[in-house]
Amino acid sequence: MKRSIPAILILLALGGLIFIQFRLLMVGVRLEKQRFDHRIENALQNAVLTIDEDEKLAEQLGRWLASGKAEAPAALVAALDSTIAQAMEREGINTKVSFAITDYFARRVYLSSPDFDTGTFNFGRYTMRLGPAVVEWCSKTALKAELSCNRALHLDVPSLFTYLLGELDYLLWPSVACLLVIYAGLVFLIRTLRREERLNKIKNEFINNLTHELKTPSFSISLSSKMALEQLASGNPDKAREYLQIIRQENEKMKVQVEKVLELASLQSGRYKLNKSEIQLRKVIGEVLAEYSPALGQSKIELRIGEGLQSIIADEAHFKNVLRNLLDNAIKYGGEQVDILVEVSRENHFAKMSVSDSGPGIPTAHQKAVFDKFYRVPQAGGHKVKGFGLGLSYVKQIVEVHGGKVLLESRPGQGTTVTSWWPLTE
Repeated sequence: MKRSIPAILILLALGGLIFIQFRLLMVGVRLEKQRFDHRIENALQNAVLTIDEDEKLAEQLGRWLASGKAEAPAALVAALDSTIAQAMEREGINTKVSFAITDYFARRVYLSSPDFDTGTFNFGRYTMRLGPAVVEWCSKTALKAELSCNRALHLDVPSLFTYLLGELDYLLWPSVACLLVIYAGLVFLIRTLRREERLNKIKNEFINNLTHELKTPSFSISLSSKMALEQLASGNPDKAREYLQIIRQENEKMKVQVEKVLELASLQSGRYKLNKSEIQLRKVIGEVLAEYSPALGQSKIELRIGEGLQSIIADEAHFKNVLRNLLDNAIKYGGEQVDILVEVSRENHFAKMSVSDSGPGIPTAHQKAVFDKFYRVPQAGGHKVKGFGLGLSYVKQIVEVHGGKVLLESRPGQGTTVTSWWPLTE
């Protein structure tokens, strides 16, 4: 819980920043709206004045309004649209504006631009009465005496909010960029905290396993030493020799475990030296497989080496340890009866060595992490098989320092294959 407090605080801070930025943006929109209103009102006034001063356009518009016809001439609509567009341009307004000629008191549209939408039109938003010249022409030519020539020019901006945001891009984009950076930092922090928590759990499990692995032989050595001394005191050297042999075996176990940890530590720190030489694959692999023959039980190991592939250049001791680690995993996790295939073939300038087993396989979610130091695939009911989670990490590092690579393929219920590529030459 303590580890998540910084993330929670940053999340709250991010939420506060988002709220503040949103409020600032809305304030900016309102201020920009006031500026826009002032500019469009000036443009509207200039458009009405220009129409009134253009005798030909004023006469044409006045006569058409007086005629009471339903459809305006295209030339008249185009002339009005051009006049309004020029007025907008002079005020620096570069968004699409639609217009309509309406009754000043009633919501009735007489003439409009092609893109004018009566459904979304807000009457009275931006409006101004037509000039006296238009009204005079309308009154003089009206067919009906009761016809009112009190008309107004309305302007409408369908995409006003989008336009205002565009005008605020100097404020909007830096805010968005800042929030994205903070969000990315938060995501990175949460991922780091989760990773640290997972590593801490793995570290504790490793320490527990290491303690168990070292405590058992240590206890056996202590007990066997005591029994050997008693047998020597009783004049029974043969029995004492048996206990001394047990001490020797348990000491070798401790030595192997300690060497594994120290060896991996030296690999990660870069303090290692490879004694490369030409090694005969069939001979070296056969020696390793022979070590496992007494402990196989019902399991079996098969070796296949491709034709024409005799040797590689590698550190023999490390090569053997890599193979031992892969065989150990196949035997320990494969079940009571597992079939293991060690297959070596040539692939371009590499010797491709695959160790396959018929065990339960590894869940897909855990396959990417199996090469991480200390990582162990969770098992139902806890880890029944003891280990440190160092084997595959060691394999990966040794193969890579030789200039090769490692790939794991596994399907639950169908076994696992670990393939390593070893350079044939220096």
